[in-house]
Amino acid sequence: MLRSFTLFIVLTLVATRVTAQQEDPALSELLENFFRDNEGAGESDAQIFLERLDMLRQDPLDLNTASREELSALQIISDVQVAQLLEYRTKLGALLSIYELQAVPFWETDDIRRLMPFVKVGNGSLDQRAKPLRAGFVQGDNELLMRAGRNIPTRFAEGAEGGPNSWALRYRHTFDGRLRFGFTAESDAGEAVFRKSNPQGFDFYSAHLFLNNTGGRFLKTLAIGDYSARMGQGLLLQTGFSPGKSAESTNSLLRSSRKLGAYSAFGEAFFLRGAGAIVSVSKHIDVQVFGSYRRRDASVDTIDADTDEVRFSSIVLSGLHRTPQEIEKEGVVTESLAGASVTWNHENGQVSVNALHLRYDKPFEPTLRPYRLYSFTGKQLTGLSLDYQHRFRNSIFFGETARSDNGGVASLNGVLLAVDRRVTLGLVHRYFQPEYQAVYAAPFAEVSGAANEQGLYTGIEVRPSKPWKINAYADLWRHPWLRFGIDAPSAGNEYLVRILWQPQRSVQTYLIAQHETKEANAAAPENGLIAVSRNRFRWHIGFKVSNGVELRSRVEYTHVRTEGQAATTGFLAYQEAVVKPRNVPVSGTVRYAIFDTQSFDSRIYTFENDLFSAVSIPGFSGQGSRYYFNLTWRARKNLRVEGRYETTYLNRAITSGTKAGRQTAFKFQIRLGF
Repeated sequence: MLRSFTLFIVLTLVATRVTAQQEDPALSELLENFFRDNEGAGESDAQIFLERLDMLRQDPLDLNTASREELSALQIISDVQVAQLLEYRTKLGALLSIYELQAVPFWETDDIRRLMPFVKVGNGSLDQRAKPLRAGFVQGDNELLMRAGRNIPTRFAEGAEGGPNSWALRYRHTFDGRLRFGFTAESDAGEAVFRKSNPQGFDFYSAHLFLNNTGGRFLKTLAIGDYSARMGQGLLLQTGFSPGKSAESTNSLLRSSRKLGAYSAFGEAFFLRGAGAIVSVSKHIDVQVFGSYRRRDASVDTIDADTDEVRFSSIVLSGLHRTPQEIEKEGVVTESLAGASVTWNHENGQVSVNALHLRYDKPFEPTLRPYRLYSFTGKQLTGLSLDYQHRFRNSIFFGETARSDNGGVASLNGVLLAVDRRVTLGLVHRYFQPEYQAVYAAPFAEVSGAANEQGLYTGIEVRPSKPWKINAYADLWRHPWLRFGIDAPSAGNEYLVRILWQPQRSVQTYLIAQHETKEANAAAPENGLIAVSRNRFRWHIGFKVSNGVELRSRVEYTHVRTEGQAATTGFLAYQEAVVKPRNVPVSGTVRYAIFDTQSFDSRIYTFENDLFSAVSIPGFSGQGSRYYFNLTWRARKNLRVEGRYETTYLNRAITSGTKAGRQTAFKFQIRLGF
């Protein structure tokens, strides 16, 4: 395989003249960090983000009319840059050219270059928004996506109803960013299709209708069907893409993206089903209301013999319904959710009051454990919160304070400060009581949820000169109550530094150093807690070797030490080529990687380019190698055929249930626009 890979590179360099594939490594870095630090999140979160960018490539966002939420939803520029752009528009009027962004404070050439594929400078009434919204139901862009995949050997247990193939289908209609509707259907490998437990066809169906920036005086946004929603900084509710700590040390602290969004991903867990709307009741006051009613997968394992009342102990998030054991958990609990928010928008920010009520048709009773002393139990849960954003000169102050109906309190407050054109600071303080309860909470924090954590995060971004960019953060936290696998109050800290150097557009390299220390249970209970430290180092370089072939190389090393035990290490290295021949309808990506980790704790995550709307960020543990290649054939202007083949050779397995050997997977996908 190594010889084949080397031959591929040589032949590509000698025999083709190519143009570089339009892809920003920073987007890969953002997704990679998001998944590494949020391992419980589903791939649907990243799919939402990628699909948003793809739609913007087709219909770029107008910088002269874009709202604060639309600009923040890009996740590419910082909230300080968003605030400065809006202030520039207010004082000097509409932009005349995208290159005028160079005159906006705190905007650099690299920021503008990264943003250019997704934005435009419109000319007001002459653009497509002059068309009535109702015309969008018959006009606009349509896309049909069909995907099939298979793993060899199969990765599901015996007794599965279906075969080894996975299937996905999606239709999407969009009209100038104001109207979107469509549906998705999906079945995982092992799930029956048009038979047995799924006589209706696919295992999962989803549909949505979404209106945004309607232009009306009253209705601003409307979501019907499946949708995502956000309140404040996520202490009550946050679904959809919500990055946590990353090497972009000041870019993901403030949650300011749109409050309602369409949902068309294939994930079956993190979305709402029903309807939601944002209405403008006056010039400065908006009201957000939404409701959701859906059946959830759950483990029902307790029956009260006296009352015959069925209880459940956990919500199942996998979305897998292959075996009788998984099928019996499908849709056994009904979840109802209703929320409302009133927002006062003023010249320099906003203040919102939020309320959320959740109800299950069966009582939730998790297995009794000491660390679950303050966990939510019962059928219903109500929460209230107050959130704010305030801009003062070059600073943005933000925060949210919430209270659950049992009296628990959670509060998050922060500030983004642009010291000068080259330095940005970020500070976030969080205080989450163990008693606080919120099922859909996903704020900026060390662990998932918004309970049992107190911490202080400080991040900085420095651009000392044009080719250099330095990011760093320090995060200190403590958990005042027990956690899963930790039988005492615990504490931890994390530090990261990234140094990026881009001497020219064709070359970019960076170095990451990260240190993290957490506490865990000792092997003997009488010894209490012990410290577990993890050090990570990464060197990455990408360069265009011609006017068209981009090569990327990476070396990553981890070192994990548990107090009283021998240290374990992990190593990964890969070489990748991204190729897009000029005037040739075929393009592709190929990567070859080797890895060797001594324990599961020293595993290494790395982002992989995948088919459109698919995400692959595997975690490598054990010893072995892996290669994959993606091919895209632009058969016609609106027809793309994509394929992916991947193989992992695992020479040594270190986790239970994983066997050494060869694992192969392939995917095939057709995208048709009309």
